Amino acid sequence: MSEKRPACARAALDPQYVTLDVTYRCPLSCAFCFMAKSSSALRAGPEMTRADLRRLVDSLSGRPRKFYISGGEPLLRPDLPWLVKYIKAAGHYCRVITSLSHTPASALELFSSGLDELTVSIHGTPEIHDACVGRPGAFSAIAAACAAFNAARSGTPSKLLFWCTVNRANHAVLHSVYKALAALKPDALAFHHLDYITSRDLAAASAIFREELGCAPGLKVSQEMAAGISARRLFAQISKIKAEKDPKVRLDLNLSRGEMGKWYDPGSALEKKGFCISLWNGIWIDPAGNIISCQPLGHRLGSALKRNVLKAFNGPVYAKFRRTLVGHGGFLPTCSRCGRTAYMSGNRDTSRQHGAGKQ
Repeated sequence: MSEKRPACARAALDPQYVTLDVTYRCPLSCAFCFMAKSSSALRAGPEMTRADLRRLVDSLSGRPRKFYISGGEPLLRPDLPWLVKYIKAAGHYCRVITSLSHTPASALELFSSGLDELTVSIHGTPEIHDACVGRPGAFSAIAAACAAFNAARSGTPSKLLFWCTVNRANHAVLHSVYKALAALKPDALAFHHLDYITSRDLAAASAIFREELGCAPGLKVSQEMAAGISARRLFAQISKIKAEKDPKVRLDLNLSRGEMGKWYDPGSALEKKGFCISLWNGIWIDPAGNIISCQPLGHRLGSALKRNVLKAFNGPVYAKFRRTLVGHGGFLPTCSRCGRTAYMSGNRDTSRQHGAGKQ
């Protein structure tokens, strides 16, 4: 049976987005980190060499793409400024996602490397953020680094985006967090609902993986991260932020009061709206050069180094996983608390869907 997929992707797939995790090492210990709490991926392991990265970028340079460099903490790679320059020289868009928790001299080189966007993970007022990440002075370091970035990008189109994850420590004072972050003058500020895995969803996903893919998902139950979050108080704080009418603010996702109550109740079953198309319009590569479904799931779908990456993206292993996703309505059970916006809302009939997603 041929693969059923969005109408925009019936020809050979040629991804617009490339998410490149260059390391899973991280110096922080965030209590709400999906990578640490929900994924079995090891923080230490093989990482692509500079030669590997050069070959990978070259193999994807047949058209302009959007490269998102992430981790772990990508600033732990001293060759990060070189990689950004190489990607830009090949004509691509380049975004770096970082906690700015490791800011050696190479960070200043990164700021002047020509990157299009710096996305900074920052999760509270100075006191709350420092407690969240387990490092005193972390907020002050970010503030200083962002001031340096703003100076370095003067006169360029580079953007500064803040990414704030809702969690137990910040949810009841999120409006104060908004004020503290807005004072650092980002171009955009995104609030992201907490990602976690419930025991019910993992059991359902494990059955699908066992029966249809012959393996187990690399995930762990992490529903304890939702404990102590009051959906009522969070909704009130988000309402105050919305009342500011700040065009720089984005909510991932924009949940109703009822939806928010279910999101933060691990006992509630959630059914996602829409259809995830990130497996059609984007490719995600882990530090060792494995093509993965996405970092949250971490399901391996081939190697980006052992064969032509676009052939692997269009190969039988990837196609089988896409068929599994389509067969279950466009999301797997463990996707229910994923707030990433790389999917379309509305009609689930993939034979008639079209359009582009955003990662």
